[in-house]
Amino acid sequence: MITNLNIDIDYDLLLKTYYDLDVDNLIYNNKWLKQLAIQCRADSLLEDQLSESCGSLYYDWPAYTGSGDVPLRKEIFNEDQFDTVCDIFKNTLFEELIEKIKKDYNIIRGRFMLMDHKTCLTYHKDPSQRIHIPIYTNENCMMIIDDEVYRMPFGSTYLVNTTVPHTALNASKDPRVHLVFCLNT
Repeated sequence: MITNLNIDIDYDLLLKTYYDLDVDNLIYNNKWLKQLAIQCRADSLLEDQLSESCGSLYYDWPAYTGSGDVPLRKEIFNEDQFDTVCDIFKNTLFEELIEKIKKDYNIIRGRFMLMDHKTCLTYHKDPSQRIHIPIYTNENCMMIIDDEVYRMPFGSTYLVNTTVPHTALNASKDPRVHLVFCLNT
């Protein structure tokens, strides 16, 4: 369910660039479920670039009150519309990373995804597989995919079959962040 990809990446420099750009602060200030876009639509307004592709593309989870139906987003997009590097990440190591991965994989809708300590996602399926690059993590962060437990340590890039039932959980006392790309099939 998880394949370690052999992509030449300087993970320590990637982490340093992440901190230099203060991405944690950008994530915590984004309304969309502790995610931050690295790719946007070509015609996204500057103020929407970092949030438009975050969370569900269909449901407006931040507006959900905890009862009744989950409201739909005002604008519904398709994953393949998010193929342009957000302005803040242009001319950085992250843009170089996207170009490097694109040589072998058709990646779209890249997002930084933060999981706070002691959290778990719903058990769900995604429409496409994902590429995960742990930015920072620990041994108590894992995914359960088709009832099997997998860990993704820092220092590698992983192809994850998220088209089957899966969840992610952080059973630690610290947050974790992955850079996640959707595969356009």
